[in-house]
Amino acid sequence: MADAEATLTTLLREIADEQQYKNYDLQLKAFNTGGANYTSVLFYITVSAPGKEDLKLFAKVASVGEKFRSMGYVDRMYVSEQEFYNAVMKVWNGLQEKYDIADIDRYVFPKFYGGNPEFGKETVVLENLIAQGYNTYNRFKGVDWEYAAKAIEILAKFHALSFIHQKANPDEYEKIAEKLKFESPPDDEAISELWAKMIEQPIQVLDEEGQKKVRNFFNGVNLRDLYLKYNTPRKHKILIHGDYRPSNLLHKEHNGHLFVIPVDYQTVHTGCPVIDLIYFISLATDVGFRAWHWDRLLAHYYDQLSLALTRFKMDPTEVYPKEEFDEDLKEMFPYALLVGVMVLPVVTVESENAPQMSDDTDIDAFVLKPNEIFADRFAGLVRDLIKRDII
Repeated sequence: MADAEATLTTLLREIADEQQYKNYDLQLKAFNTGGANYTSVLFYITVSAPGKEDLKLFAKVASVGEKFRSMGYVDRMYVSEQEFYNAVMKVWNGLQEKYDIADIDRYVFPKFYGGNPEFGKETVVLENLIAQGYNTYNRFKGVDWEYAAKAIEILAKFHALSFIHQKANPDEYEKIAEKLKFESPPDDEAISELWAKMIEQPIQVLDEEGQKKVRNFFNGVNLRDLYLKYNTPRKHKILIHGDYRPSNLLHKEHNGHLFVIPVDYQTVHTGCPVIDLIYFISLATDVGFRAWHWDRLLAHYYDQLSLALTRFKMDPTEVYPKEEFDEDLKEMFPYALLVGVMVLPVVTVESENAPQMSDDTDIDAFVLKPNEIFADRFAGLVRDLIKRDII
């Protein structure tokens, strides 16, 4: 914690100078998300100076131990986030300006004040949206329609910006896409053994049919190959969020409207746009929501993507035809099962049981014992995937 504070303080001094805060006072408060964050130490910051309004900031400082960093994939997450804030965000905001996108229709980024890309000290400093009345959704509850519809509308705007960036400046986009290409987890025996345990543990909560279907899906399949399949672009090399779930979205209601702002870009990479949609459905919705809104939510995404593309003077039927969208869903929806066994246990873990990625943490700590919330959500997800002939 002391090292994280020292790293952050150095960067904050630079930011205070850039913002012309003289004789300033820094107040740092570390906080814990209780299982919603695993890779960083988080801080709320107040920069105070005479004659200036307090500057309310939020910071993330890398906290993963060397044992976990040696696996390789974690390092890429920090690099991707720095690349996104320093390169992609500026271009996308510029495109929204160029096409005169109305404020209500824009994709909104948290204001980025600065970062430190140095290995082991990776830091990003953003505006503190919590201080502005935003909050995270309860990760233990399935979302309602209002929240889901708004979150998917925002997701569609995110993907539309990737499409227009690729069209507006293909050479620049290709360079960024290459930097943000999905990096497969290493082909490591210890990781393979961990994955096998992480799959077997959730299966225990299923009925006989569910266990059979899930085992058949994973039987003889290399999980590294599965990750590559579902996180590699198909026809379009689109930037996807990669971890689009309520814990990475902040929301607030104002004047009868719901506003949602994504805040975490560590997992941005090139892929198929429906993957973000499938990921959200797998982690944010429950069986009751899907019984009423499954098809409605899929249609809502495509409608919102079409609308967002139209604002950029692009024809959705040429850019991403509905037939292609439907084919992508058919091909990629089994990814929901991989998300269910690998990510849903982490999303639903109780705060006191959430493992940390420090050097004194055993890697098997990420084989989480299913709790009642997970059992209910996962069993419902598997039933829905079976009912719809996805698995």
